Amino acid sequence: MTHYKHLFFDMDMTIAPSRQPILPEMFELLKNAPQDIIIVSGSTIEQINFQSNNLPAYRLGQNGNHALSIDGSDLWNTPLLPHHRDQILDHISEIVELLDHELNHEWNPIEDRGGQITFSPIGNTAPVEMKKTYDPDRKKRESLLAQIPFASEDLVVKIGGSTSLDYIHKDRHKGTNVQKLIDWMGWDKSECIYYGDGLFPGGNDEAVIGVIDTVLVDDHIDCYHRLVKLLS
Repeated sequence: MTHYKHLFFDMDMTIAPSRQPILPEMFELLKNAPQDIIIVSGSTIEQINFQSNNLPAYRLGQNGNHALSIDGSDLWNTPLLPHHRDQILDHISEIVELLDHELNHEWNPIEDRGGQITFSPIGNTAPVEMKKTYDPDRKKRESLLAQIPFASEDLVVKIGGSTSLDYIHKDRHKGTNVQKLIDWMGWDKSECIYYGDGLFPGGNDEAVIGVIDTVLVDDHIDCYHRLVKLLS
């Protein structure tokens, strides 16, 4: 494991609790790691900065469609097109009709992040304890997608975070954007590894499988213990 020089991470439930700041021990571990740190999240760059406590890292927001270098300079930024937004919002409207509760708009159920739109039936900014119990086994979201499949030539939807559905371009997902950064930096893929809690069919980390080595984690606590072993 000591040959890895570039460590890629999902954000929520991998290096930080969902939508919450990174724990001090994880921050110190990653800050002092000799490897490059890369955070690849469905969140915006601003949310990554908040949750990571401005950890020195490459930041790939919106599943990598907005990428920043360690010094904060833009590497690329690729938003969705207007007609893509229309397709996504139409699908979300259909899903809302199936819900057994009203949307709480104060908790931001729909977030247009630029290169991605994220929908959470309970709300992206709902209280953390409520989000933990809303759909822990992903069955609610899987059922919604089974009842109303998302048909698009250009877009896909992935189960992300603890309660959300992430709509992104099918050719601009975590897998392609991880590869893009590796090519951009001239890194060796065999020296890269990715940690995520969504490395399962339909998960928002699934696209990284086969691009570089991957490690499935249960949550940010499990990830921390695995990293302690790696870095020691």
